[in-house]
Amino acid sequence: MQRFVVVGLGHFGGWAARSLYAQGHDVIAVERSPHLVDRFQHYVTVAVAGDATDPDVLRQVGAGSADAAIISTGEDLATSILATLALRDLGVKDIYVKVTSPEAARALDAFDVRETIFPEREVADRLAHRITSKSVLEYVPLAPGISIQELAIPDGWLGKTLRELALPSTFGIQIVALQDVLAGSLEVVPDPDRRLRESDVAIVAGKDETIRRVLQRSGGRT
Repeated sequence: MQRFVVVGLGHFGGWAARSLYAQGHDVIAVERSPHLVDRFQHYVTVAVAGDATDPDVLRQVGAGSADAAIISTGEDLATSILATLALRDLGVKDIYVKVTSPEAARALDAFDVRETIFPEREVADRLAHRITSKSVLEYVPLAPGISIQELAIPDGWLGKTLRELALPSTFGIQIVALQDVLAGSLEVVPDPDRRLRESDVAIVAGKDETIRRVLQRSGGRT
């Protein structure tokens, strides 16, 4: 069990806190609004109404022993920065901050946070990739221009083995898992001699542009 601090119980912070607690972790939530504290008190270990920019408040609730922190204070950039500094003062190293704009992300990056999270942009990027290609069932960005994508098997891959396709050496992309949707089975690190079926879904990692070109060349649905 790990300990996490969640600052702000709005939509993003509230769901993050509930998810971490449901996974069996110790979750300390700090929120200015007593109403939100009352709403979430049964979904976290401890929920307190207080100012998360005050190191004394964070120290009193045990934030200093947290493994990581999530800050979700909406558009209040100043509060996000001050809460980051307060958590840093207590020795919390891994701090994740939700932002609402690229400018806010750049500002927080200057404070050496572990990661800035821009949910609206990430969801929009995933949707854009899904709706522009019928072959892309799911899209998870890993880095700019690099992702893991869940793909319907292109016509040109049907009946072939991964060894025959030679995707890593030929194109620089890798099928990391295969799911047979009819059998309900998932094969991680698939057998290279297993032939691809129409009922398969491929989990592919690589550069976005490369995956797009391979799909077009292989008869993927665009």
